[in-house]
Amino acid sequence: MEKIKKKKNIIKVRNLTKKFNEKIILKNINFDLYEGESLAIIGASGSGKSVLLKNIIGLLKPEIGSIKINNVETINLSRSKRENLLLELGITFQHGALFDSLTIWENVIFKIQRIKKLTKINGQKYALDIIKNLGLGPDILNLYPSEISGGMQKRIAIARAISSNPSILLFDEPTSGLDPVTGSVIDELIVKSVKRLGASAITITHDMASVSRIADKVILIDDQTVSWTGKPKEMLKSNNAKVQQFIKALNPKLFK
Repeated sequence: MEKIKKKKNIIKVRNLTKKFNEKIILKNINFDLYEGESLAIIGASGSGKSVLLKNIIGLLKPEIGSIKINNVETINLSRSKRENLLLELGITFQHGALFDSLTIWENVIFKIQRIKKLTKINGQKYALDIIKNLGLGPDILNLYPSEISGGMQKRIAIARAISSNPSILLFDEPTSGLDPVTGSVIDELIVKSVKRLGASAITITHDMASVSRIADKVILIDDQTVSWTGKPKEMLKSNNAKVQQFIKALNPKLFK
């Protein structure tokens, strides 16, 4: 009998607790992200989803716990080692978080420019090669973020995230503020980007329609901790009251 290959653990979070002053935001968080997996983290507004993501990438430091990325403990990691580790990550923040003072092509190559030191011509070509895969053309390269639509800004944020061909992609509310049609387009781009790169992904969202399209696995954060874990289709059968609250807000056919 052929031995089944065990999937590599890409991100391993154990017993993570985060406070702001004396207020506990996250308590005893535990989860794993495996190679090639797309994980959605859901929860009500203010449940700590984005705080969790910021702990993973090192913008915040937990009071207690362990965060391993590719088996490297990231808590108390030196700045140089963390910067090297972050090269493996592609990140989009809420609302895109593009640099207003940079053109679109400059935004796209912002991360990779530190490594390759591209000329203007090569930088524009590099950016164009990426945005073409996201359905955008050369006419926007020299525009500024304020000159393009919100949906385009989200695409450019994804382009910046994938510019260095990362093995891990982290998306924070990628469809927030978008209409359903544009949101579905962004979801499709995320799925295609993950598959093209062979990456593992975490998406922070409260959009259950997105969950049904992009996720292999879901974790629900409620009352400061992980209260449910499972596959999207399993959500319909769950007896978890908070899971049912999310489901009832949408058409259950999404998960059939």
